[in-house]
Amino acid sequence: MAPLLLLGAGDRAKAALTAVRERPYVWIPVGVLDDDPALHGQDVDGVPVLGPVDLVYELPEAGLVACDPSLRERVFLPAERWVTLR
Repeated sequence: MAPLLLLGAGDRAKAALTAVRERPYVWIPVGVLDDDPALHGQDVDGVPVLGPVDLVYELPEAGLVACDPSLRERVFLPAERWVTLR
């Protein structure tokens, strides 16, 4: 099982978590990253909002799901870090 971060705490994050939880043997959702400080310390469907999106660079072992498409364009990381949920 691999750790997984969700980028963006909106409705798409909840949908992504549903897909992730359908395969609990593949990924472990460890956190959500969102730039809205009001969300930090909250949770999205039981997964904590850890802080701003820039924290992604401090958690190099985690796969990433862009729940907000604009965030994928902003985060510059190797393609193998990005997870597609299908």
